[in-house]
Amino acid sequence: MEKLLIINELDQLKSISDPFRLQLLGMMADEPKTGQMLADELELPRAKIHYHLNQLLAHNIITLSHTVEKSSIIQKFYRPAAEAIVPSINIFNFNKQTGAEPYAAYTISPDDKELEILDSQLTGLENGKKVKKETATADEYAVYVLKTMREA
Repeated sequence: MEKLLIINELDQLKSISDPFRLQLLGMMADEPKTGQMLADELELPRAKIHYHLNQLLAHNIITLSHTVEKSSIIQKFYRPAAEAIVPSINIFNFNKQTGAEPYAAYTISPDDKELEILDSQLTGLENGKKVKKETATADEYAVYVLKTMREA
């Protein structure tokens, strides 16, 4: 088992975003298990378990650990592909086609008019804060600034 699996594809991220699949990963963390073993532990239909295992397997989140033949039935034991699974910092970089640097996907480039509006809004906020002693969360402030810039 690998120490770390870095998720680079959105499909991989989607496949482990399901809480039930995360539960399955947790159950297989200590020892490899078959779909039937998981179904028995969760008291769920084997078909439901196998559907989710196949999704995880298709996106390389789990791997086939080993197989055992028992009464002419081949049992497949699955385990997580790594001890830790984390998303890549660049997973949401939508500028791969343009060849832009990863930071460019997150850069805001306001024009001169927008900067002027932002500057006046900041000045107004500073003056208002001195007078009113208001407190606002960063989220509230960001929403306020964006709404004001859209209206202008």
